[in-house]
Formats: sequence, C-alpha cells, structure tokens
Amino acid sequence: MPAAASSVPDVPSRSRARAAAVADPAADSVAIVWADPDGRPMRLVWAGTRWRVSDRPTVITEPVSWWRRLDPDARSSHLAPRACIGWRFQATADDGRTCVLDVRDDGDPARWFVVKVYE
Repeated sequence: MPAAASSVPDVPSRSRARAAAVADPAADSVAIVWADPDGRPMRLVWAGTRWRVSDRPTVITEPVSWWRRLDPDARSSHLAPRACIGWRFQATADDGRTCVLDVRDDGDPARWFVVKVYE
C-alpha cells in the first residue's frame, strides 16, 4: 500500500536540521544554578549533566506586571520599567557538548527552569 501524500511542502535538509536544533526541555526543565554575586549564572546541573556558562549571559526582560494596569492597550510598553525574568547563555558540558539555554527563575535563587534549548 503506498504511503499517503503529505500536504506539507518538502523542507530542505538544512532547514530541517535547524528546526530540529530547538529542543523541547519540558521533561528535564528544572536546573540547579550557581550564580555570581550579581545574579548571573555561572554553572548549572540540568538533565543529569554538569554545565558551565561559557559566554557572557544576556538578561531576558519583560515589562513589570503593574505597568499593564496603567497601559491596558500596550501603547506605551516601550516606556515600561522592565524586570529580569531570566537569562540566555551558552553552556558547555563536561563532555564538550555545547548549547544555548534560556532559563527562568521561579523564585528560588538556586532553582531555575530551562524554557528553551538551542543545540
């Protein structure tokens, strides 16, 4: 019996590889993070592996929650004070694997959630 035709256009292999590079960390989302005195991540344990931060972390921000009451139509969101909600950084495992991680704080300074992985 022939395979059913797919309505999805063929994607070049390079694009498929790039799309596959973004992993879903939902199964192993909790990470234990060690940070410097300023709160920047330095190393972590995630998915049973020790990782070190191998570049300068970039802060991820969003407008503070109370601003929405003052600007319900989001016309001035570019003026809103911003809060740090996480970090993006390159991490390198002891075995040499490298990836870029987006992590978010859940209120515990040592426990973070890995919300996106770029391999």
